[in-house]
Amino acid sequence: MTAIRVPPGRSGRQWLRGRLGSAEHAAALLEQKLRALRTEQRRLAEAAAHTHDELVAQAEKTKTWTLRAALTGGRRGMRLAATGAEADVTISWSTTTGVRHPTGVTCTTPSGVADVPTGTAVARAVQEQRRMLDAALRHAVAASALRLLTAETDSTQRRVRVLRRHWVPLLRETLARVELELEEREQAENLRHRVASHTDRP
Repeated sequence: MTAIRVPPGRSGRQWLRGRLGSAEHAAALLEQKLRALRTEQRRLAEAAAHTHDELVAQAEKTKTWTLRAALTGGRRGMRLAATGAEADVTISWSTTTGVRHPTGVTCTTPSGVADVPTGTAVARAVQEQRRMLDAALRHAVAASALRLLTAETDSTQRRVRVLRRHWVPLLRETLARVELELEEREQAENLRHRVASHTDRP
């Protein structure tokens, strides 16, 4: 283990006790944070899995209707329907145990399709493509939040491990050694005082 430079004498014992108390308190706080992070991580993992399934299902539906639209309206019809169909996306953010992450998304797209004769299949394909965009954005938010919380969970777990497996045991071991040295020194001093008091007697 790494050696700790301790102030000499009784001040070193007090110094070590303070450091040990701080390390144990920090470890307890980090463990509390880790429990909260893991709870949120599980929730976000479920949300990411759910939005992934929704995205896959919507992708199949969008693919089907896009193919029908291409067959009935042709590529020109699809291009005309998409004219001016830019989306306005807004992401909302929150903070969980010190981690800033996305929590929601709103997507605004122009209603209807371009005022051209594109056909029912094209209109339905445009609707499904908008739903696909919504599903993709929801999944992106859930997956991004999960990634950020997972990174913080891993980092916190490493810090707890360093404290519990290295720093706290090292401080305890050093404190025990310092206390033993002080006790031996005090016993030696007491013995010297007793010997000196006996030799001083007439």
